[in-house]
Amino acid sequence: MSPGIMWLRRVFTDSHFFFALKVLLAMSSLLLPGWWLGQVPAAVTLALGAMAGALSEVDQDPKGRLRHLLLSLLCFFAAITGVSLLIDQPLLFGPLLVLSTFALILMGAWGPATGTLGFGILLVSIYAMQGHADSPTFWYQPLLLTLGAAWYGLLSWLILLAWPYKQVHEQLAQCYFALSRYLLEKSRFFDSPEQEHQHLRHQLAQLNIQLVNALESTKLMLNRRIQSRDKQDAELGRLLALYLLVQDMHERAASSHYSYQQMNIDLNQGNVLAGYQTLLLELGEACYRLGYAILTHNAYQHSKRIAWELSALSDQLDYSHLKRHYPSTLLSPMKFLSRNMHHLHQALLRAEQLTRRQGRLPEPPPNIELARPPRQAFWPKVKALLHPNSILFRHGVRLSLCFALGYSLIASLELERGYWILLTILFVCQPSFSATRKRLVQRTLGTLGGILAGIPLLYLFPSVGAQLVILLLCNFIFFTQVKVYYSWAVCFVTLFVLLAFNLQGAGQEPIFLPRLLDTLAGCLLAFVAVWFIWPDWQRRHLPRLMADAMEANADYLAAIARQFEHGRDEELDYRLPRKQAHLADNQLALAWQNIRVEPVPRHWLNLCFDIAYRNHALLSYLSTLGAHRMHSEVLHDAQIQQLVERLQVSAKALRSGDELPAYTPLQTTAPDSDDDWVILTRQLLSHITLLVNDLYQLARGFQQQTPAAPAAGP
Repeated sequence: MSPGIMWLRRVFTDSHFFFALKVLLAMSSLLLPGWWLGQVPAAVTLALGAMAGALSEVDQDPKGRLRHLLLSLLCFFAAITGVSLLIDQPLLFGPLLVLSTFALILMGAWGPATGTLGFGILLVSIYAMQGHADSPTFWYQPLLLTLGAAWYGLLSWLILLAWPYKQVHEQLAQCYFALSRYLLEKSRFFDSPEQEHQHLRHQLAQLNIQLVNALESTKLMLNRRIQSRDKQDAELGRLLALYLLVQDMHERAASSHYSYQQMNIDLNQGNVLAGYQTLLLELGEACYRLGYAILTHNAYQHSKRIAWELSALSDQLDYSHLKRHYPSTLLSPMKFLSRNMHHLHQALLRAEQLTRRQGRLPEPPPNIELARPPRQAFWPKVKALLHPNSILFRHGVRLSLCFALGYSLIASLELERGYWILLTILFVCQPSFSATRKRLVQRTLGTLGGILAGIPLLYLFPSVGAQLVILLLCNFIFFTQVKVYYSWAVCFVTLFVLLAFNLQGAGQEPIFLPRLLDTLAGCLLAFVAVWFIWPDWQRRHLPRLMADAMEANADYLAAIARQFEHGRDEELDYRLPRKQAHLADNQLALAWQNIRVEPVPRHWLNLCFDIAYRNHALLSYLSTLGAHRMHSEVLHDAQIQQLVERLQVSAKALRSGDELPAYTPLQTTAPDSDDDWVILTRQLLSHITLLVNDLYQLARGFQQQTPAAPAAGP
């Protein structure tokens, strides 16, 4: 295959590009015939409906997508009709706008599909408000905006019928890409100076967030397909097997067998360290090639060089001079590190078989259960939702009050086309202060860039046909960049909406300065709301997030201990605690990121960093213990039980606010055997014990409202 064809195939299998291509096809089929028939305002109104339909689309199987589409169209029609009916009665329309906004935000508690639907309803309602002045009849906007959304939804549904697993392939490929980035970053430990290791740990924690999020998204996609399709579907079986494979590879990649900093000091053997680094680089590149093969529906070809490098590294570790000059406490973990890389190599060989589409699976599709969130009764869920401690409740109140202030400004100043203020608030106001601040800057810069770009473009291309082409191009670029570079996406969508509202108003001269002032007003209202109305400072959540992490780590360690007792398996009762531990670790890392942009004292930053850093290190050692788990009687059950209890007691106290007693630190045990397996497990338990002691001291520091000074961990 030529490089040009390979590049085109890669572009067309990119999820952002393909999504943008779908929207471009839907809008082109609406705008170009409308231009040819001389009905540009009607065609643009249809295109705005298609835009709202695209932004409210969620991943589902074909049956679920069709149900979601019909419900969306019904809700869109009802919302636009309500806007058209009541917008000329401000005293009635204003309160209903505020109450309906609050209700639509709370819909997010019932899952991403309903949350996205609520956002779509708000978006299409604001489109209807902005276009109301140009609507020739009452039913003009309800019909055209709904038909535009229906046209895009039907086109997208037909594409989904043709390629039902396309999105799963794309998301699964992202898992392997994220794993590749993680392994490549981890390889830098072997040639970086000591002072850079803390930065590398931080980078790994951020990459782990991407990897765990990709795994969680893939799991949700697979669950939707498993519920609606035959479990013996060969393609579904391959995808499920590849997902379970990357889960196991993630546990091995996240493991830490020995302090890399200490290894560079203790092992004065550059060729051995270079061998480890080369292997991690090769495995990372192999994971990328595997992700690319999944994305482009090709067979993966595993490199034969990795097997040779593994053999060479094993020979190096068996050299007699290494055994003579280095203690077994150093060489034993290194042997298991080599074994871990060997298992990654075997997993990639297994993936090579799974991606061969011709023929049958090498073994039957795994009939294994994926975790699903427990169903909660309706009224208890509503009761918990209508509480000031609920994040959605706080966000709903903030956004509703923002809309109330924005609409009051529009009504009092009689701004007929001032609903851009509400549009800005909808996109800028986020559940947390840090997310709102980031969006505020991106939205302001993007809007300013879009307006500045629009002024010369509209004067250079005044014809309707040229403006339609620019509109389509801006919309296409927006959907390719919205998940990647939000500021650029806002720049192009600003130009798109300016042109759309201009053409919707029968080619009136666009007014740039009012749009910029509307954007600044919306950003200011969103910032004031998120600062003063129940500000969601991340430091408020630190005790709960730390409790979640400690409890999840305790469950993960207990699950590993059960595997040592009963033998290795990959059942749900092991995979679920492992996943929960990684999700909790991600939340701590994200909290530290968010706290960095909040107005907090320096000691809170240091405290959150200490917690996130030590928790991620603890999870790395737990992953090592889990990666090498087998039936064994060499572990001290009493020591593991003490660790589990210490973590659980800490989590319970953090949740309840009870004071933690000054417990005596748990003692570590030195290896007293020549067996490599015993040496590894004892060393891992020693590292885990030190980190549990540190986290316990940090938990006590929370209750004293001052940073603790934990003992030095590994």
